[in-house]
Amino acid sequence: MEADSHPGPPLRIALVGHGRMGRLIERLAPEHSAAVVLRLNGSNNRNAAGMTRAALRDTDVAIDFSTAAAVRSGNLERLCDLGVDTVVGTTGWDDRRAGILSRAADTGIGLVHGANFSVGVNAFYRIAAAAAVTLSRCGGYDLAAFESHHRGKRDAPSGTALRLLEEVRAAGWSGEIDVTSQRTGHVPGTHELQWDSAADTVQLRHTARSRAGFARGALAAAHWIHGRSGVYDFAECWEQVVAADGPSSEGSR
Repeated sequence: MEADSHPGPPLRIALVGHGRMGRLIERLAPEHSAAVVLRLNGSNNRNAAGMTRAALRDTDVAIDFSTAAAVRSGNLERLCDLGVDTVVGTTGWDDRRAGILSRAADTGIGLVHGANFSVGVNAFYRIAAAAAVTLSRCGGYDLAAFESHHRGKRDAPSGTALRLLEEVRAAGWSGEIDVTSQRTGHVPGTHELQWDSAADTVQLRHTARSRAGFARGALAAAHWIHGRSGVYDFAECWEQVVAADGPSSEGSR
């Protein structure tokens, strides 16, 4: 994802959630031909009250890195109803996912959602799935998953870990998976899979050095989804996002 690869005026972004990720996206936005024009947080957007048509009038795309509670309070439904293309990096709202994504599809906006917007993590999903295909055929292996994040992260296992397990299951792994979560310090995120047998151990690990990879992925997704209809899982469209110079005519509004 190269910075300044989008000609024309900056993409106008509404930040939903202004915590660590929101502030980092705002700092990196100018490098990605984007500008934050609206900041919504718990103080000015309780129960989606700050999401008015007037407030979002000059917004091209909303990027949501808020909290699961904020999503449940109506943020995404409101963005759908107002016709605002949206990138969602918040996790922990799986119980509402089907209904919200259906509403987004019905309203015709563009929406990209993902447990993790890091390109490295999404490549890691594929590597893990390939390993699961092979090792599920071999027999004799037990699988354990480990994930560690900063002490402020509330959901456990992480959304990334849950998606990783989905990928492994979909690739054919049918055995039990022992999952361990750790919340400590300021760790941006580490995810590991370990297949263990009497003969050997196979380990796969992804370690984030900072949150910048997540922020850059979300900014690239914001450019890609602007003007594009449909609901997309970042894990399934990230290669298009990385390669794209802008919205294509296919599926655009």
